[in-house]
Amino acid sequence: MTGEDRDGFKSGFVAVVGRPNVGKSTLVNRLVGQKVAITSPRPQTTRGSVRGVRSGANYQAVFVDTPGSQKPRDTLRSRMQQQVLDSLSESDAVLLLFDVGEARNGLGPGDRYVARLVANSGTPAIACLNKADLLRTSEEALPVVEEVAGLANFEEIFSLSAAKGLNIDALIEAVVRLLPPGPRYFPEGIVTDYPESLILAEYVREKALNALREEVPHAVAVEVDEVERKDNVTVIYAVIHVERASQRMIVLGKGGRTIKQIGTEARRDVERLLGTHIYLDLKVRVTPGWRSDRRFLERLGL
Repeated sequence: MTGEDRDGFKSGFVAVVGRPNVGKSTLVNRLVGQKVAITSPRPQTTRGSVRGVRSGANYQAVFVDTPGSQKPRDTLRSRMQQQVLDSLSESDAVLLLFDVGEARNGLGPGDRYVARLVANSGTPAIACLNKADLLRTSEEALPVVEEVAGLANFEEIFSLSAAKGLNIDALIEAVVRLLPPGPRYFPEGIVTDYPESLILAEYVREKALNALREEVPHAVAVEVDEVERKDNVTVIYAVIHVERASQRMIVLGKGGRTIKQIGTEARRDVERLLGTHIYLDLKVRVTPGWRSDRRFLERLGL
């Protein structure tokens, strides 16, 4: 046992789960205090588990942002769902998110499906009714609280807003109460252990998700081939993969406008992340059926 353990230091892993588009990545970023996971209004934004670290004087909580839980339809989604199951079994606590605005009309099958997974895992869980800032009054959440309470034996139920920071401090205190005594897993100042190349690829994919339409975003994967650091600039060579030639034309856009927009917006975020000038060499490549190609998915870290 380390000195931190003897002094009452607590630490552990906290899985953040829920169906697609309930705000898991936004909540993880809020809990950590800075951006470690990409966000988008489109569902299924998160494909791989991202770990964000929050350290306090007497605790360290490692929040695991998981893909939106859903029944798998291809190899990619099967791997995404397995990551959810692994996170539930390997974590010390769970935050289960619901969209309280949508849930006002009754919980859907997707919410109930994830709640069953959480209940069956046996891991202590806190239910989070997210997007409470969109409610007209706090009383609107009461029927949802009652319905959620009947799904599992939750430690606590919180109404909160990840986007606005509503009730986040109280949630953190509740999480720390669930953490077991343990060591500091990451040095002070570390907020994620996600590899740099994957973070850079995700930043590019985030901008692509926001710029594209219809089915194209789900057919997009981003791979960083090389990062070359020079005296006053970091050169990043990245490829946007799509599944069909028609999708490639959409990503490029008329006169290359869309790919230029994606590159410009991604470069700004990456410059803030790395604190250096960035040159982003961005290409689009047709890779048919990549979502069912196990070797390709492994290259992407999935």
